[in-house]
Amino acid sequence: MLMASMGPDISLARRRGVLLILGMFMLGGCAVVGPQSITAGRGAYTEVINRTEDEQILNALVRMRYEETFGMMTVASVTAGLKFRAQASTDIGIGDSDDYAGNLVPFSAGAAYEENPTISYVPLSGQDFTRRMLSPITIDEWLLIGTQARQPGGLFALAARRANGLRNPLLSEVPPSAGFARFVELYDELRRASVMDIVSAVQPGGEVEYFWDLHDYANTHADAVRELFSLLGIETQIDGSTILLPMRQAVGRSASAVNIQTRSAYDVLRVFSYGIDLPPAHVEAGIVDPDPPTALTGRRFITIRSSVDRPDNATVRIRFHDRWFYIDATDAASKTAFALLRTFIGIRLADPGASQQAPVLTVPVN
Repeated sequence: MLMASMGPDISLARRRGVLLILGMFMLGGCAVVGPQSITAGRGAYTEVINRTEDEQILNALVRMRYEETFGMMTVASVTAGLKFRAQASTDIGIGDSDDYAGNLVPFSAGAAYEENPTISYVPLSGQDFTRRMLSPITIDEWLLIGTQARQPGGLFALAARRANGLRNPLLSEVPPSAGFARFVELYDELRRASVMDIVSAVQPGGEVEYFWDLHDYANTHADAVRELFSLLGIETQIDGSTILLPMRQAVGRSASAVNIQTRSAYDVLRVFSYGIDLPPAHVEAGIVDPDPPTALTGRRFITIRSSVDRPDNATVRIRFHDRWFYIDATDAASKTAFALLRTFIGIRLADPGASQQAPVLTVPVN
């Protein structure tokens, strides 16, 4: 007959000790795992979502330039579930102690946790997506995008098809108006000098109206203001006093306001897509049409390079038609332009109600 080598009191005390240590271990483990999972997971999710958003926008630009269809998806939610497991064991000898002396492990414990994220995507498609892509961008959207613009004139040139009748086609066989380039230079000069601000006022009906607010220009910028107004056909007295000039989203000339015809989101993407350095082999093979002589009318907002080899020094890159397309990490101007485009896409295409209106694709990762 086999007999235990330890008395009942010792066995009971050991079991109680194991349970106590195991409980302390689990409580301590839970207290550590939660914060550690946030520390490690939040940054990783943010980095991956940010990188894939950049790749999605660059992919849309490249496919648009190659006249191929493209789609977009936005990450609606990321739900990370944590599973925590703990285990403990102790060896108890039964029978003659000579048979197991020195071979028993008094106590051992371990813990593990795993993270099982579930990611939900919302496809940007359908009638609402098409409407947002093709409808003119509002003045307040452009103003919101341009809050931190380093080159106000460049942003205005991207936003406006016309300003008081001055044409700025960018992607058209119709040549731009002779005075538009000079208008952009003067606009940029006055905005950078902080003598022209853009202000808003709420009208009696609740509608918000925007104005050019020109002030403190008498000593050094009176001639620039006078020339700007002459190009736009504005009739007002330039005497150093503050001038409030209404901005309106309209076509045609006005002697008392700035009428602006804005571009659509599709136009903006098309303009940026002409910043791609096309591989000569693709042009020769007929995969993509060469840039027309009038493309961008001399103004390029971004440079997207291409290479056979995978570029190491790239801020964003994608693989398309056996080539790498990328933005060089040392090209500060292109990185700034791409960041502006990313903000633009977020403002223009994001719909707070999209998660309720569009079909949601939920993908369990593990």
